[in-house]
Parts: sequence; structure tokens; C-alpha cells
Amino acid sequence: MFALEGKLTFINIDKNYLRKLHDACSEVYYKANGYENKPYIGILINKNDRKYVIPLSSAKEKHKIWKNVNKECYLIYEIAKKAYMGQNDIWVAAEQDNVKHILSVMDIKKMIPIVDGVYSRVNLNPDKKDTDEVKKYKDLLNKEYSFCLKIIHEVIGKANRLYDKQEREKRNEAATA
Repeated sequence: MFALEGKLTFINIDKNYLRKLHDACSEVYYKANGYENKPYIGILINKNDRKYVIPLSSAKEKHKIWKNVNKECYLIYEIAKKAYMGQNDIWVAAEQDNVKHILSVMDIKKMIPIVDGVYSRVNLNPDKKDTDEVKKYKDLLNKEYSFCLKIIHEVIGKANRLYDKQEREKRNEAATA
């Protein structure tokens, strides 16, 4: 069974490790260009002494039509005032003048194995030395973290079901080959 690796932790993964995984499996999130400054953020979990990370992906226009949750992913969102939405924010109308501001997507089906030495824990704590850009980014990460705390047990349950299903399918394929 999957479990948290200690408490809920966001990690940032080494780009070279991601590239190697992507070269082996194109389903792994990775872009050759434009990833230099984009952190790969995910939630660290553990199963049978093996570590995995469930990635968080930036909100995109296509997410506006997604359900909040399905068997493989969650929309991470906040309810906000429409008047506060910026030009690049992804949102859908909610009640009255409120919107569902989509912050990111947690993609359980894109879970990858991870080993010590290729990731670092993300510091969510504000620091006086932070630039305005870093403050804004940490604010976003803290909103995502708070949302994830509320659903983490559901996420782990879904990760277990998805992992077990894939393992059964692999065994069935091997038995029929």
C-alpha cells in the first residue's frame, strides 16, 4: 500500500533524471526546451520501500472542461472573486461573482518512481529575501499544498487502485504471452 513519505511533501526533481525517464517512457512529463526554470513539483509517496512521486501540472485551458476529480487526477482549485482573476488565470464561473480558479492538476496516472539524490524538498516558507516572483510562486504552492492536505487520503487510495490495476494487467499480459 502507498503511504506518505513522512508528512505531505512537495519535491522538485532533477531535470537529468526526468530526461532519462522520459527517454524510456514518453508518458513522463518532460520538455526538452523551456523546462530549465520550470520546477517539476510532485507529492512524495512510498510503497514497499520504493518511492514514487505524483506530479502536479500547471493549469491549462483544456482543464476548464475537466471534472474536479476522476479515477486518475484531481483539479486543484480555489474559489475566488472573478474581479481578482488575471489575464492568464484559468477559471470557470461558479456562483454569483465567484469563480473556480484552477491552480494546477494532480495527475496520478503520471506517477513515476524516484530515488534518493535526484530530488529536493520544496521550501514553502516565505523568506524576507524572496523576490516578488518567488513570493507569488510560494503563495501558489501553499494554496496547492493546503488543497492537497484535504484530499491526500483519497489520492493515496486512488494511487493504490491504479497501481494494483496496472500490476494485474501486466501479470495478465505476461500469462497470455
